[in-house]
Amino acid sequence: MRIKVEHYMSHPVVAAHPMDNLARIRNLMLRFKVGHIVISSDDKPQGMISRSDFVKLMYNRKWSYKPLTEIHAQDIMSKPVYAVLPSRSVTYAARRMLEKGIGSLVVVKDAASMSIAGITTRTDLLRAFVENYSGLFKVEDYVEKDVPTCSPEHSIFYAVEKIVLGQPVVVVDRGRVVGIVSRRDLAFLSTFFTTFKKPLRVKGISPRGVESVIKVYPAVMVSEIMDTDIAFVRPGEDLATAAQIMIRSGVDVTPVVNENDELVGVVTKQTILKALKDSASKK
Repeated sequence: MRIKVEHYMSHPVVAAHPMDNLARIRNLMLRFKVGHIVISSDDKPQGMISRSDFVKLMYNRKWSYKPLTEIHAQDIMSKPVYAVLPSRSVTYAARRMLEKGIGSLVVVKDAASMSIAGITTRTDLLRAFVENYSGLFKVEDYVEKDVPTCSPEHSIFYAVEKIVLGQPVVVVDRGRVVGIVSRRDLAFLSTFFTTFKKPLRVKGISPRGVESVIKVYPAVMVSEIMDTDIAFVRPGEDLATAAQIMIRSGVDVTPVVNENDELVGVVTKQTILKALKDSASKK
């Protein structure tokens, strides 16, 4: 059975103009609870902004010092825009996202006009997988074992560095999974410098080399921003169960643990796209 993109796309699309500032883009994401905003002009896609772009801002010295009102969509939007027709299959859409390393495709009415008809995201394709491909794969068939981990006491700078590279971070304490840090947790910290607490005044050595009272700015720890409301899956469970957890919880990753609740690996949205692509030859 050929499952079409038109059955797993969102419409109408939440869109913005290339000259809109990032404060407005951020508000649109929060208001409509979406992770992607299509940047368009005359109903034609010009670029895309996602939560990942807001995370990258925190790690980019060129933009991190500027107010969001002074940065325009066209300054940071991803382009070119990759599009798909509504009649294409969800397996084709999954393959396209994997090939281009992207999290969404603009759905266009036809190739000639390139008018926007909708948007399909990795979450939409997860729904397609759950509703049409349950029972086809086990978690152990696709578990990703090379997992970035950290402790609750790590600075968030460590997590930012990993997440900018597209890797959710699993937080482990004494061998047990206690949380996750993903793009959703970092994307809307208002500015890079709000990640610092108020300075502490302690005795120390000043820059001039004399003993005095100095200010110390302790960075926010991972434990203060991590998502602790997480569900786990076992290697022998249906892969669709992991996809369903991600949809229900709004997260990008589901930890995989063994019978001793020790971390084995993770299943991510990218994992499900790989399985969905492979299903074209298996089902």
